[in-house]
Amino acid sequence: MYYNLTAIVLKRQDFRDDDLLVTVYSRERGKLTIVARGGKKILSKLAGHLEPVSLVLLNIASGKSIDQLTGASLQKGYQKIKADLARTVVAISFLKLLDQLTLDNHKDERIFELAVKYLDFLDKKEEDYEIAKLSAGFKLLALLGLNPAEKVGSPKEEIKFIIKNNIRDIYENKNIKTKIKDLEKILNSEVGNVT
Repeated sequence: MYYNLTAIVLKRQDFRDDDLLVTVYSRERGKLTIVARGGKKILSKLAGHLEPVSLVLLNIASGKSIDQLTGASLQKGYQKIKADLARTVVAISFLKLLDQLTLDNHKDERIFELAVKYLDFLDKKEEDYEIAKLSAGFKLLALLGLNPAEKVGSPKEEIKFIIKNNIRDIYENKNIKTKIKDLEKILNSEVGNVT
């Protein structure tokens, strides 16, 4: 059976001699890992489309134990993110968080849309990336049913504000800026409790 996915590449790793294992988060199926046969070869047509921090359209064939990639086309390469180390670091850290906190084959379009919006924002804006990272992290926890605002003490209202509002409004909230270090500690603690 063959199927297509629109997905964000979370990570890729070497597998066997010339192959790659690629972990993606897709709109249609959630997180899954597929094998790209010959993906490590220098002349591989697929390798360039399988870089982390990429939105891709994938053609996949079902396999006995693991599905195989048969084709890929790049939808968004997020070149500004990849050209800027600060943007790359916060993008990769969010994708690692997404990989850690989600289960294979559990589809949630809201999580996919959050990831796409977050990468789009990082690719276009010249803002404080730490606030964007906090926003995406707390929103991801909320989408997964982990309500960090219910578990903490003092910045409860700030966390609720982050979860309910867009990045622009969060960026303009002076109260959040003054508590950014505390909010980072809470996010890291919540992620540590889950993983």
